[in-house]
Amino acid sequence: MKWALLFCLCNLTLWGQFQFNFDHSVPVTVDGISLKSPWAGGLNSPQFSSLDYDFDGDDDLLVFDRSSDQLRVFKFSLQNGLPHYEVDLRAQLFFPPNLRYRVTTYDYDQDGRKDLFCYAIGGIQAYRNIGTPAQGLVWQAYSPYLVSNYEGPNLNLYISGADIPALVDVEGDGDMDILTYHISGEYLQYHQNQSQELYGHSDSLIFKLKNRCWGGYREDVTSNALFLNDTSSYCNGGNVVGPQLGENNTNKAHAGSTVLALDLDNSGVLDLVLGDVAYGNLIKLINGGSAPNQNSDMLSADYNFPSNTTPANVQLFPAAYYLDIDGDAKKDLLVSPNANNVSENENSVWFYKNLSSNQGPVFAFQDNDWLQGDMIEHGAGSRPVLADLNQDGLLDLLVGNFHAYKPVLNKESRIAYYQNIGTASAPAFILVDNNFLDLANSGLGLNFMPSVGDLNSDGKPELIIGRDNGQLALYLNTTSGSTPSFTLQTSILTDASGSSIQVPMFASPQLFDLNEDGKQDLIIGYKGGGLIYYENTGSTTNPLFTLQSSALGSINVAVNGPDGFSNAWFFKWQDTTYLLVGAQDGRIHFFDSISNNILGAYHEITADLVGLSVQIGAYASASVGNLDNDAHLDLIVGQDLGGLFYLEDQPGSDLGLQDLQQIGIRVYPNPFSNSFSVQIDGAHELRAGLYDLNGLLLAEFEFQQGLQTVGLPQLKTGIYFLSFSDGQVLKMVKQ
Repeated sequence: MKWALLFCLCNLTLWGQFQFNFDHSVPVTVDGISLKSPWAGGLNSPQFSSLDYDFDGDDDLLVFDRSSDQLRVFKFSLQNGLPHYEVDLRAQLFFPPNLRYRVTTYDYDQDGRKDLFCYAIGGIQAYRNIGTPAQGLVWQAYSPYLVSNYEGPNLNLYISGADIPALVDVEGDGDMDILTYHISGEYLQYHQNQSQELYGHSDSLIFKLKNRCWGGYREDVTSNALFLNDTSSYCNGGNVVGPQLGENNTNKAHAGSTVLALDLDNSGVLDLVLGDVAYGNLIKLINGGSAPNQNSDMLSADYNFPSNTTPANVQLFPAAYYLDIDGDAKKDLLVSPNANNVSENENSVWFYKNLSSNQGPVFAFQDNDWLQGDMIEHGAGSRPVLADLNQDGLLDLLVGNFHAYKPVLNKESRIAYYQNIGTASAPAFILVDNNFLDLANSGLGLNFMPSVGDLNSDGKPELIIGRDNGQLALYLNTTSGSTPSFTLQTSILTDASGSSIQVPMFASPQLFDLNEDGKQDLIIGYKGGGLIYYENTGSTTNPLFTLQSSALGSINVAVNGPDGFSNAWFFKWQDTTYLLVGAQDGRIHFFDSISNNILGAYHEITADLVGLSVQIGAYASASVGNLDNDAHLDLIVGQDLGGLFYLEDQPGSDLGLQDLQQIGIRVYPNPFSNSFSVQIDGAHELRAGLYDLNGLLLAEFEFQQGLQTVGLPQLKTGIYFLSFSDGQVLKMVKQ
């Protein structure tokens, strides 16, 4: 019961006087099909594993997307006998932060709880799952990285950052071994777990390099060709027991490989399914040995796996995952690209159903957009814009994208048009055109960032498109009926002097009447992370843009490097102008103090939609509107994975951050890892108590004027409340 309460409260988000909650209820129809999870955010290069994250007895789906290191959890259930996955966007708060490159699960200590394995510099790091139904997920770091005995010295168990190794019980003795490629990329190494050999049980991660050429084959470093029963000095004609140090790696470079080990022919020994960084096919290797270690030479190679059905064929670097997808107790096959932003990103999850058994699976191709086909998906990057395009009084939706990959290794950018076919109080979207205005063939380049606004006062909005070269294209609205129509006026928008409006790459425009003179002004975000402001100094029917500020609001969201990829969304609510600025690091910055201070420094209420940065992902963008004509705003958020999130303002669910700031209290970061800071401005002295969800007092603090840091490294992951002596309460998230 405590766990259920935890995840219920976890859906509440503090954001100034706005408190946005994830909303999955707004329907979206694509090609006549109502999407099951339209607002799940998209997928590009996902890695799949399973984990019972909510301790209900069912394995759920853990998805880690390599393209921008995003973690998602999809809760599994059977509904009317059919598998159903529902994204829990808050669940990732309960995983270790800063996960990179790869994530998978394996119950190495055989306690019934799957543990977590992820990338560490040059190798792999393990987190033991010590959670309970009462506590929820709790992770205990096993070590900074795993080591292996290389015939004497214990060294970092090397795994390239590009690789996906096989975590598998090679010998069938109950402990987790590792199959991974040698640093050269030519030979598969077998690191044997010594837990059973040393202690007689399987609760340790102690490895020894058992075989330096497991399987007896060599992979060509310039192609995906394999040489079986290799006679090189390294393999000595086959599977090699007894590794040696000091191999010569001169002029060898390992680009990347993925390894899946499973028994494909019910022989009792592990076969292999391999993917190569430069190719789109999977290779099946059949193990001809009778024992997993002493004679595990591969007998045959199939370069078109699964050859009994539609072979896997992704653009680059396929990885295969073996897990039960449909809840029939038989493990299926998922295939997706392991490439980082260089491969297919719309139809990139291939699903093969297992028609036989786990000991001798037979795979049948089902589709190439599994899970993706249930959500809004537009490749890499999504920029949402709410606007009434067909003049029916309902806000429609445009979605620009960075690019989508098309065969072979080509990119194209598009804008999708979703018409709102709902009612004034109940929005519902249908995809009308995935390539609005045929922009994919316009020659305008990549990274289309749209904005709309009525520039000539005819009651119809014009369309401006930001381009990757920093320029802007202008389309005039020529709609005469209910179907939106636009005509290109210029591919290079100019200012009042006739000069090209040009920002330093990746223009992200917004049309908004910033100075409240009844004319649409132009604000442009760009790669560097600032905002540029052009005032409309023309007439209501003939816009002229004059540069007023190259650093609007003194804003710069490039906090972790030279690039910020800022995109602005000004909006007015209850006679006050606010500003959202999405950024490369996944944050949505929130500003006020804009009215009567256009050219001054804006006040940043928060650098994040509290806690949402871990969900939104890289290259965040946002659009605000009142879609259901109630007293609350709605928020649509785009990001790197090409999908969208939908959130609704639900005030009263928690105390907002702005309310705390009114008396000079700031608490950050939130969520926090091991510590958070409390800033008291002015002559205030306050006591505070930290409470859990059951109202149990865990700690007490006394805060005086100034900055103080509270360290809580032993505090378990979860939701807490920081209650101040003046009656104010702030929800805190420990991740």
